Amino acid sequence: MKRIGMGIDIGGTSIKYGLVSSEGEIYWESQRPTLAKTTRKEVERNILDAVVETYSMSKKLGVHVEVVGVGTPGLVSEHGVVLGGADNIVDWVDVPLAELIKTRLDVPTYVGNDANMMAIGEFRRSGGLNETVIFFTLGTGIGGAIIIDGQLFLGHFGRGGELGVFPMIINGEIKNWEEVASTSALIRIYQKISGDTNSKVDGKYIVRKYVENNIDAEDAITNWVNFVGMGIAGYINIFNPKKVIVGGGISDSGEFLMYQIREYVRQYAMGECLENVEIIPAVLGNTAGFIGAAIYGLTKKYK
Repeated sequence: MKRIGMGIDIGGTSIKYGLVSSEGEIYWESQRPTLAKTTRKEVERNILDAVVETYSMSKKLGVHVEVVGVGTPGLVSEHGVVLGGADNIVDWVDVPLAELIKTRLDVPTYVGNDANMMAIGEFRRSGGLNETVIFFTLGTGIGGAIIIDGQLFLGHFGRGGELGVFPMIINGEIKNWEEVASTSALIRIYQKISGDTNSKVDGKYIVRKYVENNIDAEDAITNWVNFVGMGIAGYINIFNPKKVIVGGGISDSGEFLMYQIREYVRQYAMGECLENVEIIPAVLGNTAGFIGAAIYGLTKKYK
């Protein structure tokens, strides 16, 4: 009999949620605006409304919800409290998220970092069992997660996996990796090269320009992919994973981009560490977070 969990993925723009089996099958899904720049209470209210809506839908579908899994930006304690570190939601510090949801629903609730939840969803989709996998999501910053022998690795105190803030020295300046390799960094690089101040410039806009043989877009992507490959290579040298999964909106821009990432990784990684490592794009898109959160919750409950 399939176990069913409720998955909630809290993003800076929207909350995505649904009913998911332990195998990652979606029974129902929806989303609503986060309203992340209003007030913390408003965000909490939206989350609880999503929880209640999903629970009501489970009753209509005749599905028993055994657990709630939540992915949220920021660092999360083992008791489901958001400690901080989330820049995209106002006042998202010391939020007892698991307690808030359990008080409303009286269902076991487990909370984790959103990038970790995405990684679990993609890991399950890729067929991973006892593999070591590194997951990156390239967006406003760089989220990431480490899965070792099939288990999410969080470090001794449960606050590890912040892969985007690995420090580097670039042109004599100390920067975090995400400052030069996130999609936000790509946009800054492109705008500096091109002088294009169009407010609609995003990663996909630049990729479209690249496909149209725009020289500025070509230069920007080449510059940016160099930094992406450099960081990924470092993690491959350390962990020697079976797979590297690259997510974020730009990851579905085409095989040409993954090819370039692999080429730059090859330049920086140790050959012995890189041998047989698969570098693949994420495939679940916007569903990865809530799928992974539901699976995470079910795994924690039955561990």
